[in-house]
Amino acid sequence: MTINTTVTLSSNGQYWQAFYYDTVGKRKAISLGPKKKLSKRQAKVKCDRLAAKLCLNPASADSRKSPALENFLERYIKNRTDIKPATRDLYKLTKEYLLNFFDGNTRIDRITRAMAADWRAAMASGKLVLNVKGKKNKEASVCIHVRNAKTAFNYAVNEDLITINPFDRLKGNPPQPDKNWKYITLEELDKLLDACPNWGWKLQIALCRLAGLRRGEAFSLTWVDIDWQNHRLKVIAEKTSRQRTVPLEPKLYELLLDAFAIAEKGQKRICPISKNGLWRNFQAIRSRAGLLQWKDAFKVMRRNCETDWAQRYPQYAVSAWIGHGIEVSARHYLQVPEELYDKVTATNKASTATKSATKSKNELEETDRHEYNMSSDRRLWQWAVQDLNLWPPACKAGALAN
Repeated sequence: MTINTTVTLSSNGQYWQAFYYDTVGKRKAISLGPKKKLSKRQAKVKCDRLAAKLCLNPASADSRKSPALENFLERYIKNRTDIKPATRDLYKLTKEYLLNFFDGNTRIDRITRAMAADWRAAMASGKLVLNVKGKKNKEASVCIHVRNAKTAFNYAVNEDLITINPFDRLKGNPPQPDKNWKYITLEELDKLLDACPNWGWKLQIALCRLAGLRRGEAFSLTWVDIDWQNHRLKVIAEKTSRQRTVPLEPKLYELLLDAFAIAEKGQKRICPISKNGLWRNFQAIRSRAGLLQWKDAFKVMRRNCETDWAQRYPQYAVSAWIGHGIEVSARHYLQVPEELYDKVTATNKASTATKSATKSKNELEETDRHEYNMSSDRRLWQWAVQDLNLWPPACKAGALAN
């Protein structure tokens, strides 16, 4: 919505002045110049230009100054009481990236879109790096910090500290993920379970692969979260703290029954394992199972579970069980299984064989028909030429010699 600011012309002795009111109702005056060098008409033109400028940028009429970047970011992160500790740490890292590129004393209304674009380019090119190893930031990491900066400066816009968000046009969507991740078959899952040193590790792996739980969700799950009668799990999402209900497959249900029968008295957690060295310990289990290493071990098992469910159940139900929207499932989780490729190619092979046999027979018939027609046309042409007596007469002996 456009804000119309009225600017009036006034005289102050030997000078022309322009008066207007800022957003808090405080009267402000600006000197336009001496009357000796500026006529009244020229002063009115300056007032009109000032009014147009204030309409395009209402914040410039405000007597309050925008805060410095460092002070604003500290206040913003402090006021975000709705985010998880891990998300807060990401915002703090984004703050460090901003303060390492911009001066902390820079007013946030002085940051332009061009300066914001240079900040993103510095992160993407590797000129601005804060990790310990000094490696260039991946595009997905750059997009995370861009989205955090957008959110923080949108907060400043809503607080009327600035009029535009200088980060609003930067690319913040991560690239399309590569879905060529490993698919863990049920046979490979059995090998992993057999290689586990205890029931805690067995259930940690089984809950990720057969129930699609996140690593932290499986780690914090308790026995009271199981509905034994209805074969369901009550899961609290570690990201959103929302509760969802997940069905138990027969194989997973039997594993939980066996583990519960031998669980120690007073044991609350289903997977009583340590978070320390979780990745290292899993690699030892994978090595004992005789499987090759793959990236994002627990996340891949969660993806495999959703891919399996998507072949049998409606996607809206699968996404609800996994704990995210359908769009997230399609972009980051669902993978076309090899069985579908084999099923389609097997159908095509049978169809191609039938078509090839039919085509061969038809081609032979068409070839015979074509050759017969060509021979018939040739004989008719010869007869027609003979009837018209168009054959050239024979040359007399020695005619060519003359």
